[in-house]
Amino acid sequence: MAKYSNPFRALKNRNYLMFWVPQSISLIGTWIDTTLRGWVGVNILPESKASGFIGLIAFLKGFPTVILSPVSGVLIDWFGPREVLFLTQLADTINACFMAYLVYKNILTPFQLLILSTLMGVSASFYLPSRNTFIGNIVPKNYLPNALALHSMIFNMARMIGPSIAGFVVKYYGLSFGFLINAISFVPLLIVLPMIPSKHETINNNDKSFFKDLVEGVRFVSKNRTMSLTFYSLIVYALFGMPYSMLMQAFAKSAAKTGLVGYGLMMGSMGLGALIGALVAGGMEPEHVISIREEYFILIIGMSTLISSIYPPAAYVMSFVNGAGQTIFFNITNSRTQFLSPQSMRGRTMSLYALINNGGSPTGAFIFGLVGNIIGIKNSYTILGVAMITYFILKICLNNKPENLRSNN
Repeated sequence: MAKYSNPFRALKNRNYLMFWVPQSISLIGTWIDTTLRGWVGVNILPESKASGFIGLIAFLKGFPTVILSPVSGVLIDWFGPREVLFLTQLADTINACFMAYLVYKNILTPFQLLILSTLMGVSASFYLPSRNTFIGNIVPKNYLPNALALHSMIFNMARMIGPSIAGFVVKYYGLSFGFLINAISFVPLLIVLPMIPSKHETINNNDKSFFKDLVEGVRFVSKNRTMSLTFYSLIVYALFGMPYSMLMQAFAKSAAKTGLVGYGLMMGSMGLGALIGALVAGGMEPEHVISIREEYFILIIGMSTLISSIYPPAAYVMSFVNGAGQTIFFNITNSRTQFLSPQSMRGRTMSLYALINNGGSPTGAFIFGLVGNIIGIKNSYTILGVAMITYFILKICLNNKPENLRSNN
């Protein structure tokens, strides 16, 4: 039987607490920005092209990851995750300022939105692996799954709060003010981050060889059967699970026939579910978290997506189920990847994790956004749900159970 502990125990670590608080503020700003960019994208073109354009934005935000994530892993292992993370936050602050200015002047064009989305993708290529590696460096390993769960909790609280704030801001202060709030939200983290000590095993300058270190990281993942199987599940979820939320603006408008308020409620429901999922995952002991079969959560997410496609109003409830399943899924796969990675290799393994997540999810959103243009976004969601359920059936039939889960120092 699973043993449960204090779901907030990682906050006892001073360094993690110093990171967690300003990161919470930054993430609320990020979700305000995400909501407003999506809504701008939906309304900047005719409805018949909206889902495809939203998918293109998501693709451009993720495509740089395909190229740059492996690069980011090597640079993180060379220079340290804190330094790389700081630069990503600074870049996103500047990007938000540009969005605020262009919207305020009413001169934003579809092309400019695509360019700024691509630049966000460049930043994201370095953000996810540097953030996860940084968390792994500042907390003891027995706190790591809990720390990751707490980060998921604030991420999803922000996903729940951010869209609601965005709707309020647009109604009373205008779009540009929302983007400005996002820019300001990065400031506390930019101030605090340099003050947090990070344990990082620096690679000797004489031993640095970019391509050699890059290949070494790929080889490590490919030779570890448990990690490879974990990454297969991550690929499936990135391609077929993430588009549920990434295309939600188009789904809310075209399938559920609702506006920004309805979209905010769906995303808020998803955030609330993810919050509950994070509390559940955070209370589990590390050994239990990394041994759970993640394909069961792909099944749950697939079922919730399929039900939403059959009866769109159900999305208000199914988003809650989807959010809870997503958070636990990521906690399992992220924790397992870090537990199986030596500290000197963690930047590279987490960069490959980010490559799949940040590269696969926008690719899936782009493809199924285009499919939605042709057959309707509702039918596109049906395909997503069926694909995940099919994967679960195949995985169960093959009985690929994770083995040899152990911590590497």
